[in-house]
Amino acid sequence: MRPSLHDPVRLVTRELLDALHPELCRLCGGPAEPGSLVGTCARHALPDPTRAPAAPTCELCARRLPPMLPDGERCAACRRRRPRFRRLRVLGDYRADEGLREWVLALKHGGRRDLAVPLGRALAARLLREHAHARRALLVPVPLHPLRRLERGFDQAGELARAVAEALGAPVRSLLRRTRWTPVQGALGAVSRRANVTGAFEPLPGARAELTGIPVWLVDDVVTSGATVEACAAALGGLGARGVSVLAAARAGADARDS
Repeated sequence: MRPSLHDPVRLVTRELLDALHPELCRLCGGPAEPGSLVGTCARHALPDPTRAPAAPTCELCARRLPPMLPDGERCAACRRRRPRFRRLRVLGDYRADEGLREWVLALKHGGRRDLAVPLGRALAARLLREHAHARRALLVPVPLHPLRRLERGFDQAGELARAVAEALGAPVRSLLRRTRWTPVQGALGAVSRRANVTGAFEPLPGARAELTGIPVWLVDDVVTSGATVEACAAALGGLGARGVSVLAAARAGADARDS
C-alpha cells in the first residue's frame, strides 16, 4: 500500500526507495509510472479503478453508452430485457482500453498466470468504489471446462477470483460446474451465444448451504455478450442467494446482447 500524503516520513522514504529501485511494469518489465496502482508503464496502464469511467456505461451490464447519455443510464438492450444478473462491474472496455486488453490477453492466452494478482487487486478496488460491503459477499468464479483448463494450464477466472478474495478478505468458492463442452463464445454470433451456454452450468452439491442469504459476485476475465454469466447467474439464482452480480476485468461490447 502506498503511503498517504498525510504521512510525510513514509512518503519521503518511499520516494527514496523508488529512486534507488524503480518499480517495473508487471506486464512488459519497463519502468512503471509513478503512482501506478499495480505497477504499469504508460503504455500498459490499467483504468483507474477508484474513478468513474471516462465514457458513460450502462448501470446494469456496463455496456458503453453513446457519449450524449449520462453515466448510469440503461442501454437499449437492458431496457428491452433485464439481464439475469443484478449488475456487472468491470475495470474498463476491452476494445477501447488498449493497456487493459493486453493484460487480459497475456493472462488468458499468454500463460501469464502471475498477472491475476495485480488484476485481482484492481478489481477489488473497483468493487469497493461502489459497494462498501463487498467484503461480506461470496465470490464464485465462472468455471472453465476441464479440457480448456488442461490446454491452458490454469483457470484464469479462478485465479482472478482468488486474487480478488484475498484483496477483499472475502470468501471464494467454486460452486459451479460445466455440464458439457461448449464452442468458444467469440466464434459465434450474438444469438447463438445464448443457445451455446443454455443449460451448460449447474451448481455443485452443497451450493445452497453456501449461498443462502449471501450476496454473490461471479468473477470472469471478459464479458462479451453476457450469455455465459447470465447462464451462471440463472444456475445460482434459485438457491437463495441475496442477488447474483458479476465482476470482470473487461467488457467487450457485442453487437446485441442476446446477451
